[in-house]
Amino acid sequence: MIKNIKKLAFVFAGVSLFAFNACDLAPEIYSEYDREGFENSETAFDPKLGDVYVNLQREYGYAYREGFWSLQENTTDECITPTRYMGDWYDGGVFWILHNHRYDSKTREISANGQAGNNAWAFAYRGISKCNSMMKWMRSVKNDNGVTLDVARASDMAELYILRAWYHYLMLDNFGNVQFVSQLGDNGYEAKQGQRHQIFDSIMVDLHKYVPQASETKIYSRVNKHVGWMVLAKMYLNAEAWGVVGKSAYAKTAEDCYKQASLYCDSIIASKAYTLTPNYFDNFKVENQGSSENIWCVFYDASFSKGMQFHMMTLHYASQNSYGLKNQPWNGYCTTHKVLGLYGEGDTRINCWERGQQYDKQGTALTVDVAIDSTSYVEMPKYVRKPANWPATFEEFVAAAGRDDKGKLKSVTYTFPAVFTDTVTTLTNSKGYKICNIFEGARFVKFQIQEGVGDHMSNDFPIYRLADVYLMKAEAEMRANGGAANDAAVAAANLVRERAGATAYTAATLTLDELCNERCREMMWEGHRRQDLIRFGRYTGMNSIQNDDDPANLWILKYTNDKETDNLPGQKPFVTPDYMKIFPLPDYVVDNGFTQNPGYLE
Repeated sequence: MIKNIKKLAFVFAGVSLFAFNACDLAPEIYSEYDREGFENSETAFDPKLGDVYVNLQREYGYAYREGFWSLQENTTDECITPTRYMGDWYDGGVFWILHNHRYDSKTREISANGQAGNNAWAFAYRGISKCNSMMKWMRSVKNDNGVTLDVARASDMAELYILRAWYHYLMLDNFGNVQFVSQLGDNGYEAKQGQRHQIFDSIMVDLHKYVPQASETKIYSRVNKHVGWMVLAKMYLNAEAWGVVGKSAYAKTAEDCYKQASLYCDSIIASKAYTLTPNYFDNFKVENQGSSENIWCVFYDASFSKGMQFHMMTLHYASQNSYGLKNQPWNGYCTTHKVLGLYGEGDTRINCWERGQQYDKQGTALTVDVAIDSTSYVEMPKYVRKPANWPATFEEFVAAAGRDDKGKLKSVTYTFPAVFTDTVTTLTNSKGYKICNIFEGARFVKFQIQEGVGDHMSNDFPIYRLADVYLMKAEAEMRANGGAANDAAVAAANLVRERAGATAYTAATLTLDELCNERCREMMWEGHRRQDLIRFGRYTGMNSIQNDDDPANLWILKYTNDKETDNLPGQKPFVTPDYMKIFPLPDYVVDNGFTQNPGYLE
């Protein structure tokens, strides 16, 4: 059955799986009631709840290429976006800024277009506002028995509290000293700014009160008790890294926090509501709503709920012919050879990446014609797959090019094989080389690419999976044990390893650095990497720069902006200071009276 038809059927059966506004979602209901009557009846619950969840979907939602997701991935070692052919993907230098940790209060992902725009702050507080609006409505509307919906539908009310707490958790993690918005009318800067530990406690108050009231029923793409346990586990696991231990009423010692994180992971596991899928990639298929592993997903649909665009973001223009796509991809995002080097023999997760010679659907090798000038010829990286007639010397290139009537060397058009290299040499392409990085970097294909799809895919994006629970369990056990692996940690991590066909861990081989690498392999591009690097001490300080002697260090392109050497790799690296573990508050928030985070004050 077609995916969107299947899910529409669920909506009209009373399960809100995706969110249009009420008119779009249930037009036949409006034909039976006047608008005011409908709005004040329990019948409006499903479409209204759908509208709450729409914030996660579509463009500028949770997994959109700009905003929240970009801050979690483009600031890390596993996702880079080089400036490509003729300045493609330069985007005002934002990807260089993010990867090199030079972001400030005006950076696009942080402050673009103000509160209504496509930045992370606006995304979260829009979601919080929608939750508060729905809560207010439930307190005011009665069912047929005269009971207000917040009482009659207590588990649904709890769902909204957990979702609101989750949005605050994102802001706590990303921006530190934010505000807890507990009522409709307060927006992203009108509520009182709090200290990080105060926001931590406010979130915990809601989670501890409402998670027990939430339903354990699995309703696709909706928050339930298992999601609440997951957020609690995340809160406790990150408490020490956030600096709230000893300040928060809920985080008195680091050891206790890790024990609590482990217990909440146990709650999810013991529920037996989820199981690891035998095939890792089943979690990312077009029809992945049947995954037994995905705990909570963002619903996407190519026609009705757009925003899933990984195929367009990463694939080369010529890849249109590999997948029969309606439009040319954009040739942007990729990863580096250091990340690819993490996958050991037999690890099936290496197939997250498209590498090597590319082919069309008929199996013919793809090629691309590019005009090469003398500068491009001289600077061509050695590893780039050259055409058969590529000149062996500069003199041969000059002979092939000839000169114009002013004596200037002409360009020569060569046919290059479309080969995705493992190596990426530069983010900036600052000299305007026309071919140097057009094929650089392995391309991300973890999410199944549907033949003939347009700019948007229908694969749902998993926010939380059971594999994450097992890896969190392993980490919490290790940190509570002074960093050493115990039997519980090894057993949990190996469930994930063995599914991937990778070599099982022992207590000796499962170190914290190795667990950080395993999270990279398993959770690649799922929006967890920035938080992981911070928690494992690899986001700031000397661990934030290239170090080939450290097998856990994947940074290779992070360097200073030195105009004298034209931004080329190999310069003195930029050491990220600790204050950049949290982002600056957006400029429009500071303009409205908030105190900027330390380190970003001008």
